[in-house]
Amino acid sequence: MWHGYKISTGPLDFALDDSTGKSCGVMNYELGLVLSEFHVLVRFRSFALQLKTLGIEADLIAPIHAVLKTEGKILPDHSFNGGLRGNCRVESHKMFSGQDLRIEILPGL
Repeated sequence: MWHGYKISTGPLDFALDDSTGKSCGVMNYELGLVLSEFHVLVRFRSFALQLKTLGIEADLIAPIHAVLKTEGKILPDHSFNGGLRGNCRVESHKMFSGQDLRIEILPGL
């Protein structure tokens, strides 16, 4: 819902946010656990295009900056099964409040 209207955002684009340089992780071999934190951008290009045609300000259709926290087990080959999935903490955005917006990246097939 946006301003009382139900609107589909269309496909969302999800990518690492290279502008922060802060993505990191820790492999704890004692516990067999990996914890990582990825800074990501979430874009809603179709929805942004719809809003742009209505004359909506560019700040409102800017990508959403978020932090994706993942965890998983260390596998025998020293990789981990966490991947890019988990809950995101949303940073400030002019259209969505961090308290009202929930972003969760689900595991792929």
